[in-house]
Amino acid sequence: MDKVIGLGATGCGIAEEFSAYPEYRIYKIGSNILGERANLDIPPQDNIQAYEEAADPAEISSYLRSIRKDDETLLVVGGGEPISGLSLVILEQLKDAKVTVVYVLPDLEIANVTQSRDNKIVFNVLQQYARSGLIERLFLVDRRKVEEMVGDVSIRDYEKSVHNTIAYVVAMINYYDHTGAVVTNKIEPDRLSRIGTFGIASLEDDAQQKYLFDLRDEKDVHYYYGIPQAQLDSDNTLMRDIKKQTKQFMGEEVNGSFSVYSTTFESLMVLFASYTKEIQSLP
Repeated sequence: MDKVIGLGATGCGIAEEFSAYPEYRIYKIGSNILGERANLDIPPQDNIQAYEEAADPAEISSYLRSIRKDDETLLVVGGGEPISGLSLVILEQLKDAKVTVVYVLPDLEIANVTQSRDNKIVFNVLQQYARSGLIERLFLVDRRKVEEMVGDVSIRDYEKSVHNTIAYVVAMINYYDHTGAVVTNKIEPDRLSRIGTFGIASLEDDAQQKYLFDLRDEKDVHYYYGIPQAQLDSDNTLMRDIKKQTKQFMGEEVNGSFSVYSTTFESLMVLFASYTKEIQSLP
């Protein structure tokens, strides 16, 4: 993926974090973003239906005209925002591209009735789109899970930290998917397993998998081990530890695989992508 579209406040915030990586072209669609260059500002509406009805498909198509047939494109949508109703209008304009959607669920514990309703509608519709093959993949992210990973930060930096964490995980996994691995036994997920999430782990003995969404009926998972080059050269137990952990994590009911990459980072990093073919329920 080298094209990233942010929709709504959360989607645009995450898309902006991708601008730290020069290989991405960023598009932002939202309300009240006038004054920001190269973005599409949509007049505010009261609800998702009003956004759909007021949308100008020709204007959206023109804004996204540089996205060509078969371009790998990421659409990031913030759940619970009325403008998320434009998701389907945008996807219609991108029907010839290869679109993956990251859908970020709001904090439902503090969401009002309207936000909860809008989130439920788009959450369910996007899953149907994924199941039918109209989008390549749908990755679900629960904002509360990300906030737990971020921990305590100042109010000034809070939103940026949440957005940055999501963008970083997605960008790193995308980077690995387009980079040669030192060692890999990667198996592509079942073609019907189009719904998924991401996660973070470590190679410690007591490491736990931290999912960005509590995925039910997990069927396939792939682990990405980013290892500093010096450790790759000197740690003779590394492959044994990775195989042991992969088997431990995936259990008996899940198809698991892993890839190992050389990195310039100071410490080892473990990410994963998990997939299912089952429709998910709201947490």
